[in-house]
Amino acid sequence: MQQSYQQHYPNIPGEVLFENEKVVVQKYVVQPGEWEGVHTHSGNQLYVHLKGGEWTVRYGDKKQTSVAKDGSVGWMEKVTLEQDHESGNTGTAPIEFLWITLKQ
Repeated sequence: MQQSYQQHYPNIPGEVLFENEKVVVQKYVVQPGEWEGVHTHSGNQLYVHLKGGEWTVRYGDKKQTSVAKDGSVGWMEKVTLEQDHESGNTGTAPIEFLWITLKQ
């Protein structure tokens, strides 16, 4: 069975913009008040906020709210389901971002 490198969120559909044997690029739009749902990350992922905003990240009972600026970039290591992780748009405008997952 071939491994899927696409990022999956239970509550937010994404769009695959590009995929080859080395990388997959996906775009997501999270509306105000929407949460992604508990999910995993495969690691080796870069995110780019095309349109930033107020973003709350949750791991279990711990929450952290910050403002992502337009064009901000970050790196994501592996996250398992046991870490009970999800993020949500707690601001007033849609947040748009890209996930770039390296396959190698």
